[in-house]
Amino acid sequence: MGKVTITIGREYGSGGHEVGEKLAERLGFTFLDRIILNEISRKSGISVEDLMNRDEVKTSSFRDTLIPYDFESENLNEKLFDMQADFILHKSMEESCVVVGRCADVILAYQDNVVNIFIYANMEDKIRRIKRLYHLGDRQKAAKMIRRTEKIRRNYYQYYTDEIWGDKRNKALMINTSQTGVDGAVELIIAYLKLKGYLDGEPEGKQEEKRRGEGL
Repeated sequence: MGKVTITIGREYGSGGHEVGEKLAERLGFTFLDRIILNEISRKSGISVEDLMNRDEVKTSSFRDTLIPYDFESENLNEKLFDMQADFILHKSMEESCVVVGRCADVILAYQDNVVNIFIYANMEDKIRRIKRLYHLGDRQKAAKMIRRTEKIRRNYYQYYTDEIWGDKRNKALMINTSQTGVDGAVELIIAYLKLKGYLDGEPEGKQEEKRRGEGL
């Protein structure tokens, strides 16, 4: 089938990022996450740490951080987004990859062999996950963090795409990890990719696993 790109949108606390990581590993695809930030940091001179604080955020007090003088601009956010979009687009043409968030489904809307997935979960499960990940004892604090982060993601997505975040109309699969779990979501996506002819036989990562297990 050639190169395939899987984009994963996700609710905060749904496990979508972990789904993306595990899926990329199973398929032997490149996982576009830190790679994107490293590349933008290299081109802009802005530290990866500052970019991580900006990730999927439409506006903020980013100008309070140290930004190289020659990169200062009234349209800094737009420049950073364009750099990110350009990197995602070119990477998708070079190799098979998995991209989590970053409006990748819209950026790649006119590319071939792109599969858009959205991961969501029940609120109580998201709260449990966030409490566990961030060692929070307070349920209300976790719920507030979820609502705030999802609002930021929704605003970011709508600002840069004029589309609705989480809209099912351009998604191949909408997966509730409260029902499937993270590993079940990965298996479901792989089954879909096989069904639609994006994968021939077993995923590359799984084949390598079997070879190691058989001592080949």
